[in-house]
Amino acid sequence: MTEFLEAALKYAELGWRVLPCRPKQKIPATPHGVKDATTNLEQIKAWWAQNPQFNVAIACGKESGVYVVDVDVTEAGDVNGYDSLEEFDELPETVRQDTPRGGFHAFYRTDDPPKNKNSFRPGIDIRGDGYYVVACPSIHPNGGRYVWAPDQGPGQIEIAEFPDFMRPAEKAPWVAPPISQSPRLDPTGVRDDVKMQIAEAYIQHCEPAFQGQGGHDKLFWAAQCMVNGIGLSDSQAFDILSRQYNPFCTPPWNLQEKKDYRDFVRKITEARKHPPSDLPYLWILNDPEYAHLRGEVPQEVRDGAAEMLAAHRESQQQILAGRSVFPARLVTPLEDINQNDLMRPPGLVGEICDWINSTALCRQPFLTLGCALAFCGSLFGRKVTEKTGARTNLYCMGVGDSSSGKNWPPGQIRKLCLQAGALDLLGGETVASDAGIEERIHRFPATLFLWDEIGFLLRSLKANRDTHKTGVVPLLMRLYSSSGSTFTGREYADAEKQRRIIQPCCCIYGSSTPDRFLEGISESELSDGWLSRCLVFRVEDNQPPKSRDRCNDPPPKEVCELVSKWFRRRIKPKNEDLDSYAVVHGGANSATLQPPTQLFVPSTDEAERLLISLDNTAREIGAKDKRSKYLWLKAEENARKVALIIAAGLNYEHPEITWQVAEYACNLISLLIWQFMHTIAPEMVVCSVDAEKRKIARIVEEHGINGCRQREITRRTQHLNQKARNGYIADMLDADILVSEPGPKRKHGRPPTIYWTAGNYVAYLEGQKNG
Repeated sequence: MTEFLEAALKYAELGWRVLPCRPKQKIPATPHGVKDATTNLEQIKAWWAQNPQFNVAIACGKESGVYVVDVDVTEAGDVNGYDSLEEFDELPETVRQDTPRGGFHAFYRTDDPPKNKNSFRPGIDIRGDGYYVVACPSIHPNGGRYVWAPDQGPGQIEIAEFPDFMRPAEKAPWVAPPISQSPRLDPTGVRDDVKMQIAEAYIQHCEPAFQGQGGHDKLFWAAQCMVNGIGLSDSQAFDILSRQYNPFCTPPWNLQEKKDYRDFVRKITEARKHPPSDLPYLWILNDPEYAHLRGEVPQEVRDGAAEMLAAHRESQQQILAGRSVFPARLVTPLEDINQNDLMRPPGLVGEICDWINSTALCRQPFLTLGCALAFCGSLFGRKVTEKTGARTNLYCMGVGDSSSGKNWPPGQIRKLCLQAGALDLLGGETVASDAGIEERIHRFPATLFLWDEIGFLLRSLKANRDTHKTGVVPLLMRLYSSSGSTFTGREYADAEKQRRIIQPCCCIYGSSTPDRFLEGISESELSDGWLSRCLVFRVEDNQPPKSRDRCNDPPPKEVCELVSKWFRRRIKPKNEDLDSYAVVHGGANSATLQPPTQLFVPSTDEAERLLISLDNTAREIGAKDKRSKYLWLKAEENARKVALIIAAGLNYEHPEITWQVAEYACNLISLLIWQFMHTIAPEMVVCSVDAEKRKIARIVEEHGINGCRQREITRRTQHLNQKARNGYIADMLDADILVSEPGPKRKHGRPPTIYWTAGNYVAYLEGQKNG
């Protein structure tokens, strides 16, 4: 009798249901995982007779009578359950097992079972029905052993009552939305009921998902088989996977939970978007093994089926051996990104957008999104960070026509700050000098500037007429890059005047008309780093219908409370040094204190993979399009900022960047860059001469096929002298940008010259020809 079998029999005699796991692994060695756990001694002996080196696992929950608090420490050290335990009272002494990665399993009993919860706190899981823990003397994949803590093994100490403070909070029941998506066209004509029979038979061959053992990849592959291998619709695939596959996963996805449900469904939709490149569509449906279920099928369908089956089985073996089934390019193609899907992000940002849009006189959801992101960036500023050190500082620009509603979002944000007691977040509405901005950030290191007509501001900065403002853009670029370090201000003869700002969070939402915005930027700023730091929200439908019903509605109470809670939030320093609290709040002396304690927001493996994929795709695009190269090089950094903001607004206690959050951020940044390069960049100019020529062209274009007289151009370009104006027009005539003809004769003096743009001139000639 091996030590593993001996331990398994001992646990069974205690009434704990046990099951075998593969040697040196956490993966069950039985077909149905934890569902096969038993106290039957003969069955246990039979299992270990198959392989004496099987690891031992104990099923948690009602039938075993034990519930486990699982405290873990990741190998990378970025998640430490012991740190999370500091939030609570000391755990009651009970049966306890030390785990090979430095954590532990604390066993408890209760007649009121706690709810299962992954990541109850960072590094802490609550395990009950449907879960199991690997037990002593099992061997971890890293080679270490599970051991009972001294004097705390079974029989050495009583199992304590489950502590109430470790119970996950109950949530209101959530109703899953319906799933409806048609499959691709099936050329075989196989009936749906036959496909479902094949799916139920085949799903038994798909290996269940196990947390920490590539579980998400395995579910993704099972979904691939259902929607691409058999041709099921999304709803049919969900039915099979939820009934026949999910119960055997460890732990199973809790489809009553919104987060788990969406994650589960997302694997199905992603599988449809990214079919296997090495297998033909319907490879399983056409497998000769299922011919008896299909009935008669055309001979051409059967041809090559054996080769398809062999390729499929070889592919599956590669997957089971550890190959990732996620596609190399995870970023949604630009043509598949729907701007409407991005208008309402989840969490606090989306709730703010909902309120602003519901009260707007002229509703502009895209501009509202940019303003809400900038506001939440300042709200979470210096309080959260993620693995690459990204912070929440954003420079957002809302570009739309006059009277289009672009100024409504900033006004509502001011109202929200007033109601939530967060007015200290707001900086001045105009810019006097770069020194003024520096002083404001020194006093309030997390600041949001709401600047109307930012195009005028940028144009005045480029004109170099006001020496106090010439340093504004360079200052903003330095503040942006210093968000994770220390900003050092200008040098003074009096050293006490020099400002040092620790991790400044400067956020901007500036609104502008398209023409004024174009006058404030130039081609050179595509490569010098300024425009790559800006997220430009451009709206084309600039005159939406007006609604006057709810303009005076106050911000929702829940939104105000959460904004106030975040604004006043102080991240508890680990070393209890209260000085660091002052840094988060700001104040005149904040620059001399240590960096603020910040909440680390983890990312799931799938989210990281997606963000890295965005960077890889961005580099590919940048290598082909030199003009947009520097915008794309900042794509991952900007996506991480957006993802961090969305995640913080989703979960106050334990924010996390999930696949869904990362996908939203990647899609938004990709869309903004694409829109900029297709709507704004073509109108940008290299120098002031080009700007003046563009302005003349717009003046002429406004007059359409009727043409524009010289006096109208002169009237609207009085800032130019006659020589410069005539020179610009002559150049545009030579380049065929403009076309001119003499106008109707007058009694006195020369006939006026009339100008058209090239396109309007062609239309004018057609009109003349047709009478």
